[in-house]
Amino acid sequence: MRVAMPGFVATLRRHRQSIFALAMIGLVVGLLWTARGALPAFFIGLALAFVLDPVVSVIARQGVPRWAGVIVAYAALVVVVWGILAFALPPISAQARELIDQLPQLGAAVGDLERAILAWYQGLPLPRELRATIDAQIAASGQAAADLLRGLLAPTINAIVRAATFIFGLVVVPVWLFFVLKDRERFPRAVAGALPPSWRPDAENLLSLLGRVGGRWVRGQLTLGASIFLATVIGLTVLTFLGFTEFGQFTLILALIAGLLEWFPIIGPIVAAIPAILIGLSIGFPAAVAAAVLYTGIQQLENNILVPKVMGDAIELHPAVMILSLVVGGALFGIGGAILAAPVVAAGRDVYRYGFHRFGGQPPAPALELALHGARAVTTSALAESSPPTEAPTPAEPEPSGPVEPGEPSER
Repeated sequence: MRVAMPGFVATLRRHRQSIFALAMIGLVVGLLWTARGALPAFFIGLALAFVLDPVVSVIARQGVPRWAGVIVAYAALVVVVWGILAFALPPISAQARELIDQLPQLGAAVGDLERAILAWYQGLPLPRELRATIDAQIAASGQAAADLLRGLLAPTINAIVRAATFIFGLVVVPVWLFFVLKDRERFPRAVAGALPPSWRPDAENLLSLLGRVGGRWVRGQLTLGASIFLATVIGLTVLTFLGFTEFGQFTLILALIAGLLEWFPIIGPIVAAIPAILIGLSIGFPAAVAAAVLYTGIQQLENNILVPKVMGDAIELHPAVMILSLVVGGALFGIGGAILAAPVVAAGRDVYRYGFHRFGGQPPAPALELALHGARAVTTSALAESSPPTEAPTPAEPEPSGPVEPGEPSER
């Protein structure tokens, strides 16, 4: 032990800068976790940064300073928000109040449907043992659904309790967002500059990977939400013209619910269909079937056309992986975990690829290329290595201008 101790101390001294950096990173992560109640507002600001940064970058490429581009982007955002508040909010609020007023009628329709299903089930000629087993399974399923709903809503209730902190964060976020957008190009270098020199290329590459996934996911989700909102408005308008006029009273609020719940993969579209189907039940069974068919069609349109084109290039996750990440993220962290599950898994995949190639001996730049393009970069590299090098043609040698004397070396 006495022999090994000097070597251990020498190792600590040799890596003292890296150990100090790791300790500081751990301290920052611990402080952020302690203050996590104030972070949701900054997550909103980060999402806005991903949305506004392309606009600021386009303006900056015209020779305009980035701070001026940020001001222009802010002005455009204010105009958009004002337009939404002035023109879209009043009818949406009126439809929301009307929907709340209709809740007792919707509850009565659901109760009638439940009693009809129960009467049909009790009228089935089932053996007593089989009926007891089915009853037990139904009760267990109901308890599991209640537990799941309680687990999802608990973080929301806690967030409402911390509303004062969240509002304070919203007040600070615009100023924070201004500096993030203004210094976005220098931010990765500033973070890397606080690390040991040997870590800096890897730190810049990791920040690039995380920013790439985050930006594409946010912009893709906004595009999907707007598309689902528009498709729902069109679909409910068609149902209104077909004779189900009650849907016209709630078109905007139902479309808004569908667009917002699009942020919840897999489960969101299913939950968004429930209010429309309940309204259909209050009208009649054909209206409920029409609403179910409409939302199913929109979901199929999204899964087969929108998601592959919009999100395919964003996070590149298989649907099975998305479902698993959604369930695990929701179980661990509630609603927030369910929303962020897909981008976190996608970012983790890219970080794993990068680390795998770096520990395999690749320099930072090729490892980043492999992490970004995966098998395509490997295939291109393999083809480049397997193709024989093209030799340059040997230039023709000049002929000697005169006869070569004996004993004189020829240039050829």
